[in-house]
Amino acid sequence: MLCCLVLAGARAAFAADYPRIPALDPADPVFRQYSDDVRDARIALAGAANRKGQRVLPVGIYAYRVLPTDTLLGIAARCSVPYDALASLNRLSAPSDLTPGTVLLLPTLPGLYLPDDAAGAFETLLLSSFDPDDPSIITFAVHDTGTGTKRTVHCIPDGLFDGTVRAWFLTPRYRFPLPSGVVTSSFGMRKNPVTGNLVFHKGVDLAAPRGTSVYSCADGEVVSTGFDSVYGNYVIVRHEGGKESLYGHLAAVKIELRERVKSGTILGTVGSTGQSTGPHLHFEIHENGIPKDPAGFIKGTTQR
Repeated sequence: MLCCLVLAGARAAFAADYPRIPALDPADPVFRQYSDDVRDARIALAGAANRKGQRVLPVGIYAYRVLPTDTLLGIAARCSVPYDALASLNRLSAPSDLTPGTVLLLPTLPGLYLPDDAAGAFETLLLSSFDPDDPSIITFAVHDTGTGTKRTVHCIPDGLFDGTVRAWFLTPRYRFPLPSGVVTSSFGMRKNPVTGNLVFHKGVDLAAPRGTSVYSCADGEVVSTGFDSVYGNYVIVRHEGGKESLYGHLAAVKIELRERVKSGTILGTVGSTGQSTGPHLHFEIHENGIPKDPAGFIKGTTQR
């Protein structure tokens, strides 16, 4: 079903000077107007299509300066807008990215606001979880209040983070093991792409160009390297707290056994060795010998 974009006010989506909300308080008239616009957008989302088979979805953008006492989840609750919408529109990769004193853009339409191009591993993961040809997508421009530059966003009305993206967003503990990468196979049961057998996939597969650097996700010690018929060239790093990380299908290993490594140390390069159908990193995390979903541990970031 196609969606039409209706700007909520003359300054909504194409002006650098968005309506400013002094306080997220019902006593503030600008906040009351914002709340009314959110209500109207939710009513439109629940409404039927018009005679042309379209839903007319009003979308507006307001601005709010973050206070030291604010949290992303708290702002989302007061605004009656999912934190998914606030995070994606403002390009936050974790709740901790919210910085006091910065100006946060507040959308009136609940949904996901996707950029043209990913800036970091978290947005790469986010973009890979959606169909770019989804007919419900609304495309328009916003101005970043910090830089004043205009950029294009693609709104998926009423969209939310999927399970993997949400886990990576809410529980940032370790760093992403690549500069960027697309998740092509998640943790859990799946068909083996080589044998076709239904097996338990103990990690995640991250597609990336051959030769891409592979980083240690945290400080630790290299406890095993070698070649395995399934994992190909691999490295295992032991971390504190009974955790280990495994990096498989490497083209080359660039680390020595028993070497101490830091978060971001280069362990090797992406390849397609072992049981593999193309260049990618197979990445696992074990806790006390038990495979865990890496999405519960890794922060999607490109910082080293």
